[in-house]
Amino acid sequence: MKDVFLCLDVGGTQIKGAAIGKDGEMCGNILYFGSRAGEGKGALLEHFAEILRRILPQGAEAAGIRMAFPGPFDYERGICLIRGLDKYESLYGADLRREISGRLGIGPQRVRFANDAAAFALGEMGFGQARGAERVLCACIGTGCGSAFGVAGRLAAEGTPGVPEEGYIYNAPFLEGCVDDYISRRGLMALTRERLGEALDGKALAGRAMEGDDAAGACFLAFGDRIRAALEPFLRAFRPDALCLGGQIMGSAALFLAPVEEFCMAAGIRVCITEDTSLRTLQGLTRIYTA
Repeated sequence: MKDVFLCLDVGGTQIKGAAIGKDGEMCGNILYFGSRAGEGKGALLEHFAEILRRILPQGAEAAGIRMAFPGPFDYERGICLIRGLDKYESLYGADLRREISGRLGIGPQRVRFANDAAAFALGEMGFGQARGAERVLCACIGTGCGSAFGVAGRLAAEGTPGVPEEGYIYNAPFLEGCVDDYISRRGLMALTRERLGEALDGKALAGRAMEGDDAAGACFLAFGDRIRAALEPFLRAFRPDALCLGGQIMGSAALFLAPVEEFCMAAGIRVCITEDTSLRTLQGLTRIYTA
């Protein structure tokens, strides 16, 4: 069997893992594990190591280990900087490259890290609908609004015109707070509480809208209009050829995304909807430092 990358998408509640070839081909299914994000340093590191051992196909060799990890994190050096977020706090200051390398018996130079939104962008540009696009803006809507900008198949360099610092839009001022306050799961739940009298997540709101609840449908469209308003300054400044949107909520894109699509059509921007964000993120991890 050919060499594979062992790829993990580490989230606050769940870790997704898969073995993936250098060509982006999946070597088996994506496997899902609890994050155990509140445990101590030793237990967490062994948890990561055990997951990596489990996803290595029998007879295969690990070409490298790739991990998408939530921030704050020093991705270049592999140092976890999470503190005060009620997840992975025991790893604060830990050199995960050295720790993972030692547990798996693989050279530290072959253990690499990326922000999950950056990995998603690399996956879309390398293997998804944005393949071949010159300029790409990617956004994932979930617990927050992750983002990354791409130019010619690579992550946009710092200082690229129209690209905010580190490619992050989540902290940009928006309405009475920042983008993350509104374009996120909690943002949608606050909107439904305000308009419908109870907090609903995307799945519950979509269910009501599909059953013919006009108020729910209007609320979802209002969320879509907020997405358009939040993204518009970045779309105007960066002028991408393609806008790639991911996150579980994109399974209901037809119910709320019309305002974004109308703006992008007028601006000549192609909209790409990614329902399997996990797949693209894991595939994108194979392109760290090669794209």
